Amino acid sequence: MLTSDATVSMSWVNTLLLAAERQLSDDNPPSVLIQGETGTGKELVARALHFGGTRAGQPFVELNCGALPQQLIEAELFGYEKGAFTDARQRKIGLVEAANGGTLFLDEIGEADPATQVKLLKLLEDRSFRRLGGIREQQTNLRIIAATHQPLEQMVREGRFRADLYFRLRIIEVAVPPLRERGVDVLLLARHFLHWHAQRYRRDLPELDSELLAPMQRYHWPGNVRELRNAIEQALLLAPGPQIGLREFSFLAATGGPARPDADDDDLNLERSERRLVQRAMERSGNNITQAAKLLGISRDTLRYRLERLNLRSDDSA
Repeated sequence: MLTSDATVSMSWVNTLLLAAERQLSDDNPPSVLIQGETGTGKELVARALHFGGTRAGQPFVELNCGALPQQLIEAELFGYEKGAFTDARQRKIGLVEAANGGTLFLDEIGEADPATQVKLLKLLEDRSFRRLGGIREQQTNLRIIAATHQPLEQMVREGRFRADLYFRLRIIEVAVPPLRERGVDVLLLARHFLHWHAQRYRRDLPELDSELLAPMQRYHWPGNVRELRNAIEQALLLAPGPQIGLREFSFLAATGGPARPDADDDDLNLERSERRLVQRAMERSGNNITQAAKLLGISRDTLRYRLERLNLRSDDSA
C-alpha cells in the first residue's frame, strides 16, 4: 500500500501512462524502470502500473533476477526445447511466453548477467525471442517493468550494466522514496498494517499509544515499509491489552534515531513542521531544488512531491 504523497504521485504517473497507452497505434507500451531501496514497495508499484493500465486483464508475470543462479535465468525467461541440455526431457515455455499480452516484471534487474542483458535488449527492441535449443524466432507482445535497488547509472559508468539496455528500460522512470523520507506516511502505514494484521489474527483492533508516534517518525527504518509491516505484526502479537506502546517497540526507545530539527520546538504539528523545514531549505538554497534536497537529506523527486503536496511554489531550479 502506498499512501499520502506517494499515492498522489503514483496516481499521477498511472494517469499519464494510461492516457499514453490508450493513444498508442502499435500496442507497444513504454517500459518502466522502478528504482528504490529494498523494502520500499517496488513490486507494489509494478502491480499498480499493470492492474491500473490497459493490460489489467492479462497476465502479470514476475521474476527476481537475483533469486536464481545466472545459468538458470535464461531458461526460466525464454524456455527451452526438448534436448536443449541435459535433463531437458520435454519442451518448456518461459516466462516471456507466459506473459504474452501482459506484463513481465523483472525485479532486481541489476543482478542480470551480461548474456541475459543482451537477450533482454533484443526482446525489447524486436519483440522477439528464441527458446534455448530452438531455431525459430518467436514474436511476443508484452510490456517489461524492471526494478532495482542498485545504482544502475553508476553500474553503466563502471561497465557492469549495458548502457543500451539501461536507456531502453528507463523510458519511464519511477523513484520510490524510502520510508524515512515519507513523513506522516509512517503513521498512516502503521495504522493500515495494524488493521490488516488484526483481521488476519482475528484480534480486536488496538490503538497506537501517543507516546509511540514521535519515535516512529524519528526512526530511520532501514528495512523500509517491509520492516514496519513486520514490526507491527510482532507488536500486535506481543500487546497484552488494547494499546500498543513503546513496550512493544523497545528498539524505538533504544535507537529512535536523531530527531528531525524543528523551527519551533513548541509546535509539534507534523505538517506545519514539515512546511517550515521545506521552506527553510528552499530559502537557504536560493530555491535550488537539488541543493534544498541535499539539505533535507531526501531525493529531488521526493522534494518535488512535498512542494506539490504542501502547495509551495518553486521556480523548478535544478
